[in-house]
Amino acid sequence: MNQLKTKWLPLTLVFLLFFTLSSCNEECPPCDIDPKPVAAPDQVIEVDQAKMAYDAYGKRRVPLIQRYEDSINRSRGYDKKQQIQQEKNGQKSDNTGPKPFDVARYVHYDYATIKQYLAYIEQEAKAANVEISTLRFYLSNYPDQTFFPGTKDSIMHPRQNSVLISPTIKKGKRDFLFYIDDSIEEQPKAVILNDGFGPAPKGFGDNASENNRSYASFLPNLTEPNAKAPMLYQGRSVTMNKGNGAPPPYPEQ
Repeated sequence: MNQLKTKWLPLTLVFLLFFTLSSCNEECPPCDIDPKPVAAPDQVIEVDQAKMAYDAYGKRRVPLIQRYEDSINRSRGYDKKQQIQQEKNGQKSDNTGPKPFDVARYVHYDYATIKQYLAYIEQEAKAANVEISTLRFYLSNYPDQTFFPGTKDSIMHPRQNSVLISPTIKKGKRDFLFYIDDSIEEQPKAVILNDGFGPAPKGFGDNASENNRSYASFLPNLTEPNAKAPMLYQGRSVTMNKGNGAPPPYPEQ
C-alpha cells in the first residue's frame, strides 16, 4: 500500500501544480511588469537649439513672407475695401491699411489623429505588400482660393504655409512617394510618384507606364474656362494635410 502511495504521489503533485497555474492564468490579472525605458532618438534636440531654430526662422523668413503677402493685399486695394466696410459699419477708419498677413509658424494635429494616421498608412502598405521606408514632411502653401479646384474642400487659410505628411517606399536605392491603386479590391497596389507628387519616372514600379497614361488622360481642359480641375489620380491617398496652423501672438498681445 505504501509503495502505491509513493508511486502516485509525484503524479498527484504535478496535476495540482498544473491545475493551479491554469486557474491563475484564467482568473488572475496580468502581472504588472515595468516596461523597458525607451531611449530618445538621436534626432531629439535640446530646447535651446529648438529656440535658436525658431527664432532664426522668425528673423530670416517671416519678414520676407510678411512683406510679400502684404504687398499683394495692398495691390488688390484691401486697405480701401476695409476702409469702406468700416464706414458702412459706422466705425471710424484708422487709415492704417490692411491687417497684416498671418504668417504661419506651426501646424498641429491632435495626438489621436497622428496615431490613427500611422496605423492607416501601415495598414495600406501591408495590404499592398510594401514596406514604408521613410516619412516625409513637405513644406507647402495653400492656393489663393476659397476651395480646392473642382471640390467642396474648403481652404481655411488661403496663401498660408502648411505641411504635407507622406510615407515613401524604396525602389532600388531611392525612396518614392506612392498612393494605393484599389481598382482591384482584392489586390491593392502601391503606385509610386516622383518627389513632387507627379507621375513616376519611366522604368520605376510595375505601374509606372499605366500611371503616366492615366495622368495624361486626366490633364485639365484649358480650353474651357469653367472646366473643373479633375482628379489626377484615382485610388487611396496616404498623404495627410489639413492641419491646424497658427501664427504666434503678436508682440502687442
